[in-house]
Amino acid sequence: MEVMKSAGDCIKIILREMSVKDSESFYRLYFEDESAIQDQTTNEEHMNPVKFTEHILSLCEELYSIRTAENEQIIIGDCALHHWNQEEKKIEIGGFLLPEYWGKGIMSAAFKLLIAVAKEKYQANVLVAKTEITNLKALKFAKKLGFQKISNEGDIIILEKRVLDREAFPGIY
Repeated sequence: MEVMKSAGDCIKIILREMSVKDSESFYRLYFEDESAIQDQTTNEEHMNPVKFTEHILSLCEELYSIRTAENEQIIIGDCALHHWNQEEKKIEIGGFLLPEYWGKGIMSAAFKLLIAVAKEKYQANVLVAKTEITNLKALKFAKKLGFQKISNEGDIIILEKRVLDREAFPGIY
């Protein structure tokens, strides 16, 4: 199981490759309350934690849990690389972090580690991020990382970041 650790950030984080063993904790990130579980119904049956985790794993090239070095047992978020387009050397990046951990540099550290994976493992030249128009925090975060708006698909904004050289992401190589 691949484990990556951040260096030099305020809060040290650990990215651990997601597996079905993490399904209960991973599921709770997204469906902590019963109303969210009800929204996830499919043909009279909602996805259980294992099915949910297997489904998300099937959509991603790379899926990692985010944990703090202080408490490696608790999953506080996730981050992923998905929708790899080998011809165009493009890959999507995304993630989720529990609100109580926002503003602490955790997702920035996680994305730096993921960007290194995108470059080294996939030789990606372009990262794609998508978010809802109304998600102002995500838009601000993406722009802070150097993503630029490319287009809209309905209520979704598509942003891209070129990662052709080391200057694009100083300090992560």
